Amino acid sequence: MPQATPLLRLLNLLLTPGMRTRKDPDAVFDGILAEVQRGRVPLTEADLAAVDGLRLLLADHAANPDLSGLGWMSTQDQIRDRLRNRAVVRDAQAQRPEVLQEPVTAPVFVVGLPRTGTTLTYNLIARHPGNRGPKLWEMTNLGLPLPEAERAKVIEKTRKRFATVGKVSPAWAHLHPLVAESEEEDFMLRAHTEMYATWGPAPRYLEWVAQADLTEDYRFLRDALQVIAAGEAPDRWVLKHPMNLWRMPEILRAFPDARFVWTHRAPGAAVASGCSMAEATHTMYVKPGRIDLERIGQEWLDISAGGVERALALREQLPADAVIDVVYDDLVARPEAVLRGVFDRLDLTWTPADAANLAAATDRTGHRPHAYTLDRYGLTESQVAEAFAAYDIPTASRS
Repeated sequence: MPQATPLLRLLNLLLTPGMRTRKDPDAVFDGILAEVQRGRVPLTEADLAAVDGLRLLLADHAANPDLSGLGWMSTQDQIRDRLRNRAVVRDAQAQRPEVLQEPVTAPVFVVGLPRTGTTLTYNLIARHPGNRGPKLWEMTNLGLPLPEAERAKVIEKTRKRFATVGKVSPAWAHLHPLVAESEEEDFMLRAHTEMYATWGPAPRYLEWVAQADLTEDYRFLRDALQVIAAGEAPDRWVLKHPMNLWRMPEILRAFPDARFVWTHRAPGAAVASGCSMAEATHTMYVKPGRIDLERIGQEWLDISAGGVERALALREQLPADAVIDVVYDDLVARPEAVLRGVFDRLDLTWTPADAANLAAATDRTGHRPHAYTLDRYGLTESQVAEAFAAYDIPTASRS
C-alpha cells in the first residue's frame, strides 16, 4: 500500500483546523462560487445549473469521516478550478465575442478504459502536425492566449504545483505523471466525471452523474477550447478521458462531426489499474490506515463494467464510421502499422514527425512497470469476466 510521506503527514497536521468548515459544505460551495465570479461576468442560471452537481460532490466528501485535512483542501481546490473555468470562459466570451466563432473542426476523442493504450494513441494523434490536445498548464490556468514571456511563467508555476503532488504521493506521480507542457485529460476543463471517486467515497454524486445528461458539459468543453486557442485554432483538436467512452452520443450533440478511437483490452488489467489509481489518490485524500481496498474494487468494477455496457448499447446509435477500434495487443505488437491505419481512417498523412513521436513514446529506457493485481482489491478474474460478459472485444484493430 502507498505510504504517507513526511510531507503528507505535516500537511494533514497543518490543515486540520480547516476541517471545521466541513460542517456546512453548502456555505463552502457558495463561497467558492462567489470567489470565482468576483470581477467577472456573473454566471447565468443555466451555468449555475450545469455545475450544481459539484455541490453534491463537495457534500459527499465533507460527509466522509475518514477525509484528511489535505483531502478537504484538495477537494475544494479541484472544485474551485472547475467553477473558475466556467467563470473565465464566460468572461472571455464577453470581452472577445469573436471567440464564439473559433473553429473546432472534426475533433478526435480517444476513448477506452485505463491501461488500454489510450495515452499512446492520444499522444500520437494529438502531436501530429496541425493537431493538438489541451495542455495541463492551459487547463489549470484557463484563459485567452498569453504573450510568450507570460506563458513561460505560467508553465513554470504549473511545474512547481504538480511537483508538489509528486512529493506528497510518489505512487500517484508514478502512475500518472503530470507534466505541465503535456496533453492531459479533458475533464480538467469540464465539470463532471466518475473519476472524482478516486478521491474517496462519493456515493450520491456517482448516483447523480450516472443518470445525468452531460451534453452541456461537452458544449462547455467546446467553449473552453475556443478560448484556449483564440486566433490560433489547430486543424484538429484531440481529447481523451476514460469516462468519455459512455458519453459518445452526448459528445456528438456538442461536436456533431467528432470521431472516436476506442481502445480495447481484456478488462482485468483495466479494472486493476483503475483500483490502483484510486488507492494512490486516496492516500492524499483519506486518513492513513482508513482506505477500504475492497470498496475501491467493487466501485471500480461497477463503474467500468457499467460504463462499457452502456457504451456498447450507445454505439448502435452512432454513425457507422464514427468509431475506429484499436486492440491493445495489436498496438503493442505493431504500433506503427496500427497507428498508420488509424491515421488513414482520420484522413491524416503519416509523416516523419509522427514516426519520431512514436519512437519517443515507445522508448522504455528507465521505465518502471506499474504493478497492480485484482486480488489486492478483493476481486477475481471470474468476477470481472462475469461483469463484462456483454463486452465482445474485437479480435483485431478495425482500422
